[in-house]
Amino acid sequence: MEPIDVVKSAYDAILSKGDLEGFLACFADDGVLLEADSLPYGGRFTGRDAIRGAMLKVIDTYSAFSFTPDVFTTSGEWVIAYGTFSVTARTTGKSVSFPLAEVSQVVGGKIKLIHPVYGDTAAIVEALR
Repeated sequence: MEPIDVVKSAYDAILSKGDLEGFLACFADDGVLLEADSLPYGGRFTGRDAIRGAMLKVIDTYSAFSFTPDVFTTSGEWVIAYGTFSVTARTTGKSVSFPLAEVSQVVGGKIKLIHPVYGDTAAIVEALR
C-alpha cells in the first residue's frame, strides 16, 4: 500500500466509520501522535496504547469532530493532508472550524508519525470555555 493509501485508510476508519481500533491498526507499534500542547489532549503519544488514550480524550472533548481534506500531497514516505477541521465542544456546545494540515510519515506500510498542525488552537480553547 502506498503511504497516501495508508493515511486515507486511517482517516476512513476514524472519521467515516468511528472505528478507533481500525485507525490504530494503521500505526506502527512505535508510532507517534504529536498534538498541540495547548489542547486538553496535547502532548507526544508513542505506541498504540498511548495513541488510543489520546484519541479517547479527543472523543471525550468533542460531541462532534471532523476533518475534511481538500488536498493530499506526498513525497516519498511523507503525506500531507490539508483541509478543514470542525469541532463542537462537548462541555459548551460551541462549534469552531478552521484549516488543518496533518503531516504523516508512513514507513513499512504503517504510520510512524502523525502531526496535526492546527490553524487556530486558540479557537478550540475558547470554545471549550
